[in-house]
Amino acid sequence: MTMWSPEIDAAAEPKYAALVEALHRDVQTGRLPPGTRLPTQRELARRLQIAIGTVSRAYAVAEQRGIVCGEVGRGTFVRRADQEYREGADESGDTKVIDLSRGRLMRPADDPKLGQALRLLAQRRDLHQLIDVYQAPNGMSRHRAGAATWLSRVGLEVEPDRIVITNGAQHGTAVVLSTIARPGDLILTEEVTYSGITALARLQQLRVQGLPMDGDGLLPSALEAVCRNSSPRALFCMPTLQNPTGRTMPLERRGELAAIIRQYKLLVVEDDVNGFLPAHPLQPIATLAPEHTFYTTGTSKSLAPGLRVGYVVPPASQVQRITSTMQATTWFTAPLMAEIVTGWIESGEADEMIGWKRVETEARYTMAREILSPWLPSSAPVSFHLWLSLPEPWRAEAFVIQARALGVVVNPPDEFLVGRETAPHAVRVCLGAGVTRARLEEGLRRLTELLQAPPALSPMVY
Repeated sequence: MTMWSPEIDAAAEPKYAALVEALHRDVQTGRLPPGTRLPTQRELARRLQIAIGTVSRAYAVAEQRGIVCGEVGRGTFVRRADQEYREGADESGDTKVIDLSRGRLMRPADDPKLGQALRLLAQRRDLHQLIDVYQAPNGMSRHRAGAATWLSRVGLEVEPDRIVITNGAQHGTAVVLSTIARPGDLILTEEVTYSGITALARLQQLRVQGLPMDGDGLLPSALEAVCRNSSPRALFCMPTLQNPTGRTMPLERRGELAAIIRQYKLLVVEDDVNGFLPAHPLQPIATLAPEHTFYTTGTSKSLAPGLRVGYVVPPASQVQRITSTMQATTWFTAPLMAEIVTGWIESGEADEMIGWKRVETEARYTMAREILSPWLPSSAPVSFHLWLSLPEPWRAEAFVIQARALGVVVNPPDEFLVGRETAPHAVRVCLGAGVTRARLEEGLRRLTELLQAPPALSPMVY
């Protein structure tokens, strides 16, 4: 085992990401040759004086990127060039590790839809119009018309001129925050939230405050109190299948929040990237407070991660500002990607893909609820992931480490925390990624074995 001790900036955040980058750098420079056995998670945490869970998360991310490979009972090693690596543990040939840390559902590898779409594009006489012409910053009119059709599926009826095409939902959120917020502004979120928003806040030097939740999502009383006593710039929220908890706000809760938003003239960034999954979606907040809400969504979850196409629907008064930010940052979204998505929307292929994902997700979710029922709430909407509350005396950090020792990777709560709040004793368990149903079942049963046993004893500290 190497005595590797990486150089990490003490101010770097998040720590696990800084550790992954240091590991990648040392592998690239040859400081860590292929086949090198890395320090144990506990040993490296001691050397760097950071939490074991941080090292565990870093090793897991490095394994997902193909930098290292873990071998149950032996340790973590720098991956050798002759070791095959493919995204998705189930496809890699590694029968030991089951990765339940990625919140997406992959389409079957033999699905011919993308190949067919590319062949049709190649045969078009107007193909040059998609690559040789500078397009409008808000996107081609045909693509915005397709987006309007797409958004109507989730209950948002909007004119195409209100829509701005972006490079995915994350980019759309970045464009919105760049438009409406300045360094030092306060952004509100749920108490545990999508890690992408905290990353954007750090990048744009925004302050973030998490607000309490209950089983129905964000508490209106908490939002009202903050609005009354301070001056938040905006609220970021995911009303449908919130990441990481999987909770969906009922319509009454959305109405309560919309009333507060209107009263205090608060701006809202509504992330509805999971809104396609419910067969009967609830009204977005954008329909209840349209003059205050920037609605964002994308196709990474619903269609494919590599199709980075997003849609932003700003308040009517803000469309030009969002368009100007698009022009300043990326000029316009690559039309080829948007053309594929629009073609699928027009042909009905997109609806077929969503139909398959709904059926597959429901089957996986039903399996997960049967296996993990003693540790889950009595009812919850069908989701890509579960927010698994851990029974006493389990702590999240220990559970993540011991689950990894059993060959199952899950998300620690630290990844979704806002600021320095105390981490809840819960983990996120994803039901998709590259694993088959059989592999998912095996992973869930390993977690059940762990939940039924007391935590392993840790070494005493003198």
